[in-house]
Amino acid sequence: MLIAANDAEGIGMDFSDFLRKNEIESDKTLMLRHSPPDKFRTVLRWLASKEPGVFNCYQATQYSKAEAAMAKAAYVASFIGHAPGKALFVGLYKQAGSKLVTDAAFRALKPYQRLVELGHKSDPAKYRRKYQRFDLRPIPDLSEWKGRLIIDWPPPDLGWFKWASKNTFPVHAITQESELVGRIPRWEEVKLRFAELELCPESLRAELRRWRGIYFIYDTEQGKGYVGSAYGDQNIWQRWSMHAKRGGDARKLKQCDPRNLVFTILEITNHKMPADEIFKIESNWKHRLHTIAHGLNVN
Repeated sequence: MLIAANDAEGIGMDFSDFLRKNEIESDKTLMLRHSPPDKFRTVLRWLASKEPGVFNCYQATQYSKAEAAMAKAAYVASFIGHAPGKALFVGLYKQAGSKLVTDAAFRALKPYQRLVELGHKSDPAKYRRKYQRFDLRPIPDLSEWKGRLIIDWPPPDLGWFKWASKNTFPVHAITQESELVGRIPRWEEVKLRFAELELCPESLRAELRRWRGIYFIYDTEQGKGYVGSAYGDQNIWQRWSMHAKRGGDARKLKQCDPRNLVFTILEITNHKMPADEIFKIESNWKHRLHTIAHGLNVN
Protein backbone atom coordinates (compact mmCIF):
# COMPACT_ATOMS: atom_id res chain seq x y z
CA MET A 1 0.00 0.00 0.00
CA LEU A 2 1.35 3.42 -0.98
CA ILE A 3 1.42 6.12 1.69
CA ALA A 4 0.05 9.43 0.42
CA ALA A 5 2.49 12.26 -0.17
CA ASN A 6 1.35 14.46 2.71
CA ASP A 7 0.70 11.69 5.23
CA ALA A 8 4.10 10.03 5.65
CA GLU A 9 7.30 10.81 7.45
CA GLY A 10 9.92 11.63 4.87
CA ILE A 11 7.64 12.64 2.00
CA GLY A 12 8.71 16.05 0.72
CA MET A 13 12.30 15.35 1.72
CA ASP A 14 15.34 14.56 -0.37
CA PHE A 15 17.32 11.37 0.26
CA SER A 16 20.22 13.55 1.42
CA ASP A 17 17.99 14.66 4.31
CA PHE A 18 17.80 11.04 5.47
CA LEU A 19 21.58 10.82 5.28
CA ARG A 20 22.01 14.05 7.24
CA LYS A 21 19.65 12.88 9.99
CA ASN A 22 21.85 9.81 10.42
CA GLU A 23 25.09 11.83 10.27
CA ILE A 24 26.10 10.30 6.95
CA GLU A 25 28.02 12.73 4.73
CA SER A 26 26.24 13.08 1.40
CA ASP A 27 29.39 14.25 -0.37
CA LYS A 28 30.97 10.92 0.49
CA THR A 29 27.94 8.81 -0.45
CA LEU A 30 27.71 7.15 -3.85
CA MET A 31 24.20 6.28 -5.02
CA LEU A 32 23.82 3.08 -7.06
CA ARG A 33 20.67 2.22 -9.02
CA HIS A 34 20.87 -1.40 -10.19
CA SER A 35 18.75 -1.98 -13.30
CA PRO A 36 19.48 -5.39 -14.81
CA PRO A 37 17.10 -6.88 -17.42
CA ASP A 38 13.52 -7.27 -16.16
CA LYS A 39 13.66 -11.01 -15.47
CA PHE A 40 16.80 -10.79 -13.37
CA ARG A 41 15.59 -7.59 -11.72
CA THR A 42 12.86 -9.63 -10.04
CA VAL A 43 15.45 -12.16 -8.87
CA LEU A 44 17.69 -9.33 -7.64
CA ARG A 45 14.85 -8.02 -5.48
CA TRP A 46 14.36 -11.48 -3.98
CA LEU A 47 18.10 -11.73 -3.33
CA ALA A 48 18.14 -8.35 -1.60
CA SER A 49 15.36 -9.62 0.64
CA LYS A 50 16.44 -13.23 1.31
CA GLU A 51 20.11 -13.60 0.36
CA PRO A 52 21.74 -10.21 1.01
CA GLY A 53 25.25 -11.70 0.81
CA VAL A 54 24.65 -12.78 -2.79
CA PHE A 55 23.12 -9.39 -3.59
CA ASN A 56 26.22 -7.74 -2.15
CA CYS A 57 28.42 -9.90 -4.38
CA TYR A 58 26.46 -8.55 -7.35
CA GLN A 59 27.42 -4.96 -6.52
CA ALA A 60 30.92 -5.61 -5.15
CA THR A 61 32.53 -5.29 -8.60
CA GLN A 62 31.83 -2.58 -11.14
CA TYR A 63 32.76 -1.31 -14.57
CA SER A 64 35.86 0.89 -14.58
CA LYS A 65 34.11 4.30 -14.29
CA ALA A 66 31.86 3.17 -11.43
CA GLU A 67 34.83 1.42 -9.85
CA ALA A 68 36.80 4.69 -9.80
CA ALA A 69 33.85 6.52 -8.20
CA MET A 70 33.27 3.81 -5.60
CA ALA A 71 36.95 3.92 -4.61
CA LYS A 72 36.42 7.55 -3.54
CA ALA A 73 33.22 6.86 -1.59
CA ALA A 74 32.96 6.33 2.14
CA TYR A 75 29.38 5.07 1.84
CA VAL A 76 27.26 3.42 -0.83
CA ALA A 77 23.47 3.79 -0.92
CA SER A 78 22.08 0.90 -2.92
CA PHE A 79 18.84 0.95 -4.92
CA ILE A 80 17.09 -1.20 -7.52
CA GLY A 81 15.35 0.34 -10.53
CA HIS A 82 11.65 0.49 -9.66
CA ALA A 83 10.18 2.23 -12.71
CA PRO A 84 11.46 4.80 -15.18
CA GLY A 85 12.95 7.58 -13.09
CA LYS A 86 12.30 5.74 -9.82
CA ALA A 87 14.55 3.72 -7.48
CA LEU A 88 13.75 1.39 -4.56
CA PHE A 89 16.02 1.55 -1.52
CA VAL A 90 17.89 -1.63 -0.54
CA GLY A 91 20.42 -0.50 2.03
CA LEU A 92 23.34 1.62 3.11
CA TYR A 93 26.89 0.27 3.10
CA LYS A 94 30.24 1.34 4.50
CA GLN A 95 32.91 1.21 1.80
CA ALA A 96 35.70 -0.51 3.74
CA GLY A 97 38.29 -0.80 0.98
CA SER A 98 38.90 -3.16 -1.89
CA LYS A 99 41.32 -5.75 -3.15
CA LEU A 100 42.45 -6.65 -6.62
CA VAL A 101 41.05 -10.00 -7.74
CA THR A 102 41.47 -11.99 -10.90
CA ASP A 103 38.46 -12.74 -13.03
CA ALA A 104 38.93 -16.47 -12.43
CA ALA A 105 39.08 -16.02 -8.66
CA PHE A 106 35.92 -13.94 -8.60
CA ARG A 107 34.03 -16.42 -10.76
CA ALA A 108 35.04 -19.20 -8.38
CA LEU A 109 33.24 -17.53 -5.46
CA LYS A 110 30.09 -19.33 -4.33
CA PRO A 111 27.98 -16.13 -4.22
CA TYR A 112 28.95 -15.39 -7.83
CA GLN A 113 28.11 -18.95 -8.87
CA ARG A 114 24.76 -18.50 -7.17
CA LEU A 115 24.16 -15.39 -9.28
CA VAL A 116 24.92 -17.34 -12.45
CA GLU A 117 22.64 -20.16 -11.30
CA LEU A 118 19.85 -17.60 -10.97
CA GLY A 119 20.38 -16.27 -14.48
CA HIS A 120 22.89 -13.44 -14.03
CA LYS A 121 24.67 -12.82 -17.33
CA SER A 122 26.04 -9.30 -17.07
CA ASP A 123 29.68 -9.23 -16.07
CA PRO A 124 30.85 -5.88 -14.65
CA ALA A 125 34.48 -6.82 -15.22
CA LYS A 126 34.03 -7.77 -18.87
CA TYR A 127 37.22 -7.51 -20.91
CA ARG A 128 39.35 -7.19 -17.75
CA ARG A 129 41.43 -9.95 -16.22
CA LYS A 130 41.71 -8.15 -12.89
CA TYR A 131 39.49 -5.66 -11.09
CA GLN A 132 38.66 -4.34 -7.65
CA ARG A 133 36.29 -6.21 -5.38
CA PHE A 134 34.91 -3.81 -2.81
CA ASP A 135 34.23 -4.66 0.81
CA LEU A 136 30.75 -3.20 1.25
CA ARG A 137 29.62 -3.66 4.83
CA PRO A 138 25.89 -3.24 5.57
CA ILE A 139 25.18 -0.68 8.28
CA PRO A 140 21.87 -0.36 10.15
CA ASP A 141 21.28 3.29 9.30
CA LEU A 142 18.04 3.64 7.30
CA SER A 143 17.38 -0.13 7.50
CA GLU A 144 13.73 0.55 8.42
CA TRP A 145 13.25 1.90 4.89
CA LYS A 146 14.60 -1.17 3.10
CA GLY A 147 12.24 -2.13 0.28
CA ARG A 148 9.82 0.66 1.29
CA LEU A 149 11.48 3.93 0.30
CA ILE A 150 11.07 4.96 -3.34
CA ILE A 151 12.97 7.99 -4.63
CA ASP A 152 12.99 9.94 -7.88
CA TRP A 153 16.15 9.23 -9.84
CA PRO A 154 17.45 12.20 -11.85
CA PRO A 155 17.77 11.63 -15.60
CA PRO A 156 19.13 9.89 -17.47
CA ASP A 157 18.18 6.45 -16.17
CA LEU A 158 21.34 5.09 -17.78
CA GLY A 159 23.34 7.17 -15.29
CA TRP A 160 23.11 4.50 -12.63
CA PHE A 161 25.75 5.83 -10.21
CA LYS A 162 25.64 9.39 -8.88
CA TRP A 163 26.93 11.35 -5.90
CA ALA A 164 24.29 12.15 -3.31
CA SER A 165 25.60 15.70 -2.85
CA LYS A 166 25.67 16.58 -6.55
CA ASN A 167 22.09 15.58 -7.38
CA THR A 168 18.62 15.76 -5.89
CA PHE A 169 16.75 12.55 -5.05
CA PRO A 170 13.25 13.56 -3.87
CA VAL A 171 11.35 10.97 -1.87
CA HIS A 172 8.57 9.76 -4.16
CA ALA A 173 6.74 7.36 -1.82
CA ILE A 174 7.00 5.15 1.23
CA THR A 175 5.12 1.85 1.16
CA GLN A 176 3.73 -0.04 4.13
CA GLU A 177 5.04 -3.39 2.87
CA SER A 178 8.37 -4.20 1.24
CA GLU A 179 8.38 -3.80 -2.53
CA LEU A 180 11.32 -6.20 -2.79
CA VAL A 181 8.81 -9.04 -2.92
CA GLY A 182 7.03 -7.46 -5.88
CA ARG A 183 3.57 -8.26 -7.13
CA ILE A 184 2.32 -11.85 -7.27
CA PRO A 185 2.28 -12.92 -10.94
CA ARG A 186 -0.82 -14.36 -12.55
CA TRP A 187 -0.64 -18.14 -12.89
CA GLU A 188 -0.02 -17.89 -16.65
CA GLU A 189 3.01 -15.64 -15.99
CA VAL A 190 4.74 -18.01 -13.58
CA LYS A 191 8.04 -19.30 -14.95
CA LEU A 192 10.55 -20.44 -12.36
CA ARG A 193 13.91 -22.08 -12.75
CA PHE A 194 14.90 -24.55 -10.05
CA ALA A 195 17.10 -21.97 -8.30
CA GLU A 196 14.24 -19.45 -8.36
CA LEU A 197 11.89 -22.04 -6.90
CA GLU A 198 14.11 -22.11 -3.81
CA LEU A 199 14.26 -18.31 -3.64
CA CYS A 200 10.71 -17.19 -4.45
CA PRO A 201 8.93 -15.20 -1.70
CA GLU A 202 6.35 -16.62 0.66
CA SER A 203 3.53 -14.68 -1.01
CA LEU A 204 4.13 -16.54 -4.29
CA ARG A 205 4.55 -19.86 -2.50
CA ALA A 206 1.18 -19.29 -0.84
CA GLU A 207 -0.48 -18.92 -4.24
CA LEU A 208 1.27 -22.04 -5.55
CA ARG A 209 -0.02 -23.90 -2.49
CA ARG A 210 -3.52 -22.74 -3.37
CA TRP A 211 -3.44 -23.37 -7.13
CA ARG A 212 -4.25 -26.77 -8.59
CA GLY A 213 -4.20 -27.83 -12.20
CA ILE A 214 -1.88 -28.95 -15.01
CA TYR A 215 1.77 -27.93 -15.06
CA PHE A 216 4.74 -28.29 -17.39
CA ILE A 217 8.36 -28.91 -16.41
CA TYR A 218 11.00 -28.36 -19.08
CA ASP A 219 14.53 -29.74 -18.99
CA THR A 220 16.71 -27.13 -20.71
CA GLU A 221 19.62 -29.56 -21.10
CA GLN A 222 17.67 -32.32 -22.88
CA GLY A 223 15.12 -30.07 -24.57
CA LYS A 224 12.30 -32.28 -23.26
CA GLY A 225 9.23 -31.62 -21.16
CA TYR A 226 7.03 -33.29 -18.56
CA VAL A 227 3.31 -32.73 -18.00
CA GLY A 228 1.89 -33.33 -14.53
CA SER A 229 -1.19 -32.50 -12.48
CA ALA A 230 -2.00 -31.32 -8.97
CA TYR A 231 -5.45 -32.15 -7.57
CA GLY A 232 -7.27 -33.50 -4.55
CA ASP A 233 -5.32 -32.81 -1.37
CA GLN A 234 -2.23 -31.77 -3.33
CA ASN A 235 -1.31 -28.48 -4.95
CA ILE A 236 1.21 -27.17 -7.43
CA TRP A 237 3.75 -26.11 -4.82
CA GLN A 238 3.71 -29.57 -3.24
CA ARG A 239 4.15 -31.30 -6.60
CA TRP A 240 6.91 -28.97 -7.75
CA SER A 241 8.78 -29.33 -4.46
CA MET A 242 8.64 -33.09 -4.86
CA HIS A 243 9.84 -32.98 -8.49
CA ALA A 244 12.69 -30.69 -7.50
CA LYS A 245 14.01 -33.57 -5.39
CA ARG A 246 15.31 -35.56 -8.36
CA GLY A 247 11.96 -36.03 -10.04
CA GLY A 248 9.85 -37.26 -7.16
CA ASP A 249 7.60 -40.07 -8.44
CA ALA A 250 8.28 -39.43 -12.17
CA ARG A 251 10.69 -42.04 -13.50
CA LYS A 252 12.24 -40.12 -16.40
CA LEU A 253 12.23 -36.85 -14.51
CA LYS A 254 14.32 -38.51 -11.81
CA GLN A 255 17.17 -38.77 -14.29
CA CYS A 256 17.23 -35.00 -14.88
CA ASP A 257 19.48 -32.57 -13.05
CA PRO A 258 17.03 -30.37 -11.09
CA ARG A 259 19.21 -27.33 -11.83
CA ASN A 260 18.12 -27.57 -15.49
CA LEU A 261 14.39 -27.60 -14.79
CA VAL A 262 11.96 -24.76 -15.57
CA PHE A 263 8.48 -24.84 -13.97
CA THR A 264 5.37 -23.35 -15.61
CA ILE A 265 1.58 -23.77 -15.36
CA LEU A 266 -0.52 -24.87 -18.33
CA GLU A 267 -3.98 -24.66 -16.82
CA ILE A 268 -5.68 -23.98 -13.48
CA THR A 269 -8.57 -26.26 -12.49
CA ASN A 270 -11.41 -25.98 -10.02
CA HIS A 271 -10.69 -27.49 -6.60
CA LYS A 272 -13.88 -29.52 -6.82
CA MET A 273 -13.15 -31.02 -10.24
CA PRO A 274 -13.22 -34.88 -10.06
CA ALA A 275 -9.91 -36.71 -10.48
CA ASP A 276 -11.03 -38.49 -13.67
CA GLU A 277 -11.71 -35.10 -15.30
CA ILE A 278 -8.24 -33.90 -14.27
CA PHE A 279 -6.71 -37.04 -15.82
CA LYS A 280 -8.46 -36.34 -19.13
CA ILE A 281 -7.14 -32.75 -19.22
CA GLU A 282 -3.65 -33.90 -18.28
CA SER A 283 -3.70 -36.61 -20.96
CA ASN A 284 -4.82 -34.09 -23.55
CA TRP A 285 -1.86 -31.83 -22.72
CA LYS A 286 0.57 -34.77 -22.92
CA HIS A 287 -0.62 -35.58 -26.44
CA ARG A 288 -0.66 -31.95 -27.55
CA LEU A 289 2.91 -31.42 -26.32
CA HIS A 290 4.12 -34.91 -27.36
CA THR A 291 5.68 -35.51 -23.95
CA ILE A 292 5.09 -39.28 -24.05
CA ALA A 293 6.62 -39.97 -27.46
CA HIS A 294 9.32 -37.28 -27.28
CA GLY A 295 9.38 -36.07 -23.71
CA LEU A 296 9.70 -37.12 -20.09
CA ASN A 297 6.30 -38.67 -19.48
CA VAL A 298 6.20 -42.48 -19.36
CA ASN A 299 2.47 -42.73 -19.97
